[in-house]
Amino acid sequence: MELKLNNIGNVKVIEIYGKFDIENTEEFETLYNKQLESKPGTLAIDMNKLDYIDSSGIGCLIKSLNSIKNQKGVLILVGLKPMILNVFKLAKLDLFFQIMTNDEFKNKFEDKDDSDIDELLGKK
Repeated sequence: MELKLNNIGNVKVIEIYGKFDIENTEEFETLYNKQLESKPGTLAIDMNKLDYIDSSGIGCLIKSLNSIKNQKGVLILVGLKPMILNVFKLAKLDLFFQIMTNDEFKNKFEDKDDSDIDELLGKK
């Protein structure tokens, strides 16, 4: 597994590459907890390049969700591949996690080039 940090708009993003299994949970938790220290309002986990997740990886994500909720923050899982999304749906975890496609996430959080004057004037 490889982890990278990124920002999209004002959202901290942790990108996960490869396999998220028992061998990698400690590495993820260390990085995640370091991000929590800055008390982000929203933290996203980019799972576009995640090929495999086992029960310990899922458990780690559940623990991460609880940690950020205790700080009144939001955790978003982004870009789950169909196979991984199915695991979340079968376990009914999609009822607890906020899951977004890449497009949904970018539309909501990416900085826009245009000014927000239309929004302020109610011309969405």
